[in-house]
Amino acid sequence: MPEITVTEAQQTAIEEIRRDLEQTYIDTYGHIRTQDVIQYLLDTYTPPERRHDPGKDAYEKIATATFPTLQRVAAEVEEVPGSGIDADTMRGMLLSTLGPKELTSRLEETESDASDPSADEVATADNTSAQPGTDSDSASEPDSDAVEAGRSDTDSTESTGESGPTDATTSTESVLASANQLLNDHGDKWRQTTDGDSPYEVDLPDGTTTQARTKDDVRQLLFKHY
Repeated sequence: MPEITVTEAQQTAIEEIRRDLEQTYIDTYGHIRTQDVIQYLLDTYTPPERRHDPGKDAYEKIATATFPTLQRVAAEVEEVPGSGIDADTMRGMLLSTLGPKELTSRLEETESDASDPSADEVATADNTSAQPGTDSDSASEPDSDAVEAGRSDTDSTESTGESGPTDATTSTESVLASANQLLNDHGDKWRQTTDGDSPYEVDLPDGTTTQARTKDDVRQLLFKHY
């Protein structure tokens, strides 16, 4: 049998993996050998070209989209109401109407627009700076619009500070609920098996079946194919 040379640090890491595998997959009697560890690492290795799966990226983009972002997309989709429904329902309606590819594209465009200053704000700033003052009295008087804007900003800040943690919690719960809903909607397309390394299998549209190691892998396969 061919031999390989490893460093002490690598040997320690291999031994830790061996113990983890033994605790996970060996119930009472049995032993995980070093060659079994190497085989496990080879079986679970993901080639670099498969690490950035477009289908997985689209799944994550849609599953983690916030409610305000979904609302901005829904505002341009006649079939989907922009209010009166929760985030999961809106997410599902947008996905059904636009499809994964188009919805992902619109989410990216919406997030990009939200991160840049709007043209209206830039134009307003230019117009304000270009207008000369009419007299000394008007220059010395406080701008009522600016005062009102300051109050609005203060109110908005206080409101955001009070509701921030709740909004974050709600967003996380919405993402989890949406992901679990995908498993429920396609419950006939996947199942749990007795295979230790890949305890789940998913039926594909072409009639074949593929193995999955985790429920997250199952969700990604369902999202990609159904």
